[in-house]
Amino acid sequence: MTPRYKLRTLLILLAILPPLLWIGWGKYEAWRAEQVRTTAAQKQQLQAEQQMLQFRAAERAALMMQARIAELQANADAAREVRPKAPAKSGN
Repeated sequence: MTPRYKLRTLLILLAILPPLLWIGWGKYEAWRAEQVRTTAAQKQQLQAEQQMLQFRAAERAALMMQARIAELQANADAAREVRPKAPAKSGN
């Protein structure tokens, strides 16, 4: 049974692979660190956008409540003006 790979092939692989792995590992670590930073920045931006949306929704709700209160007060004032006043009783 003959070996599948010759010694020469093994030596070539041992000469080439370690530097490739060393360079590649450094690039992988740099890429991974960039991915972590990007993910953190995106998460922070998303949280800021959600807070802004919540603030706008609360502001919109407050304005709607103020408009409704003004409408109800106007209706109440109009109802007071429309009500006929009871005639004054004379003591004769």
